[in-house]
Amino acid sequence: MLDIRELTSFCQELVEAVSKLIGGKTINIMDLDGVIIASTDKSRIGNIHTGARHVVSAGHDLAITENLLPNYPGAKVGYNMPLTFHGKIIGAIGMFGLPEQVRDLTKLLKIYADKYFELQGTMEAKLVDLSLRSKLFGLLTAENADIKNIEDVMELLDVSFIFPVTFVRISKRRTDSENIHFDKLLSAMQSMKLLDSKHDFWSIEADSLSIIFSSDIRISDIMGIDEVAECRVIKPLAASDYVAISKASSAALWIDRNMDDKFVDLADRRTRLRYMLYQSAFSNGDIIDSFICEMQRYLNDKNLMKCMAAVKSYYENDMSVTAASDALKIHKNTLQARVKRALEAAGIEDYPISEKIYLMNLIQIRLESNMKKCDKDKVIFRK
Repeated sequence: MLDIRELTSFCQELVEAVSKLIGGKTINIMDLDGVIIASTDKSRIGNIHTGARHVVSAGHDLAITENLLPNYPGAKVGYNMPLTFHGKIIGAIGMFGLPEQVRDLTKLLKIYADKYFELQGTMEAKLVDLSLRSKLFGLLTAENADIKNIEDVMELLDVSFIFPVTFVRISKRRTDSENIHFDKLLSAMQSMKLLDSKHDFWSIEADSLSIIFSSDIRISDIMGIDEVAECRVIKPLAASDYVAISKASSAALWIDRNMDDKFVDLADRRTRLRYMLYQSAFSNGDIIDSFICEMQRYLNDKNLMKCMAAVKSYYENDMSVTAASDALKIHKNTLQARVKRALEAAGIEDYPISEKIYLMNLIQIRLESNMKKCDKDKVIFRK
């Protein structure tokens, strides 16, 4: 429950601000023990207000007239009312003056204070929830799963998984996507009944939203949400236990950092193969880069990119010279010459076709990655 004693600074600001609006009347706010925690008469702060104790215990208003003062030591003539938060009494508020003259003002003040405490409590609950979610996300994505700690935090959040679960990472694709608000995206998912608060978990970390679904969510289900238009959506393979969740999170993060695809679903076989190629290109980067260095001995950067574009088009079009040249809008002879130059420069013109395709794919990935890194470095340098 909200502890009003933790809000003494606000309570003091409240009584002082309202007092100025109503002619400087004395206003007090008391805690559950009847202790005055805020007052326009600062000399009374810390004193016991027995009238407030009565209000708190009885749960109703109390008008203290001159003849009733002996019954309430520490009180003065005035009108006192209970302060509530979600239907529970958290303290009392009172105003000095003849009860019949200050009663209505006290009621208005109580309504204002109650609304504030409701807002404050909601904000605190949200901050606690976000903190717990961040902690749980850290536990779930740690290399070694601390099952006991994970389950303790999940119990606090009132969430339980139904394995296998589906990990989904939604991230901002560009630095200029600051207008994307993940809380709106979550609200949209809830309204579409894509999220089950009892069995699904979400956490917002920096520029990404991670969701663990206890159902086999499809990327196509998410693509229809407006807020996803400027996002990248990554869905690794389903996780059968907590350890697998950590692996899925690591895979999603790696994909986000190294692949440009807007939607990545590793349940799709072709996408899974593409993921494997990228992993191979990066894990064997020094080997692939040695081939690129060899090619650069014979081709300048401009010609290298032209030749690699020809190779890519050639293989993507099932080695059809006509289709590949049409796609690039160049002559067939030009396409064939560029493909030949690329293979010769890499020193693999006599390799089996399967090895040529595999290596050229890895070279293409490394070249694109290196170009992207150079572009980022240029931006940083310009800044």
